[in-house]
Amino acid sequence: MEQEQPIVKDGVDILIKPLGPIVITSKSYIHKPDGTVDVKEKVSLCGCGLSKNKPYCDASHKTLIKENE
Repeated sequence: MEQEQPIVKDGVDILIKPLGPIVITSKSYIHKPDGTVDVKEKVSLCGCGLSKNKPYCDASHKTLIKENE
């Protein structure tokens, strides 16, 4: 069973979910290949490789979870 951990107040909090996203809770600057920069306070990055909106999670990992049940 996954345990909830307290969110870090003075650093970067990174949560890696099994078969799911990588959630970063901290001000992040995402530099994309087209030269644009997204600024996010909390971001979920694709950790499964299936997202059609990389680098962001689009919940495609849910198909993996269903397949592994």
